[in-house]
Amino acid sequence: MDDLYIETKSGTLHIDENIATKYHLEKGTVSPFTSDRIVDKFGDFTREEPPKEEVSLNQGDDEIEEMGTGLMMSQSEIIDFTQADDSDIS
Repeated sequence: MDDLYIETKSGTLHIDENIATKYHLEKGTVSPFTSDRIVDKFGDFTREEPPKEEVSLNQGDDEIEEMGTGLMMSQSEIIDFTQADDSDIS
């Protein structure tokens, strides 16, 4: 883990590694208590986004249908919708 600092009006303050871990603090975010920016030792506030995972909308053999408005629903969702029912509720 990189050294993290809080940018305040009076300068930057070092954040202890245990505190950063406990409160899940990361560079490019703000402090949950003071709303000050959390930066690295160079004052960089750029957040490093994790790579995006591809998510499949298909769940099993249920085909996805795209409506004219861009709305995408599976066949079972369409059936639930037309019957005003929810198959996820037991």
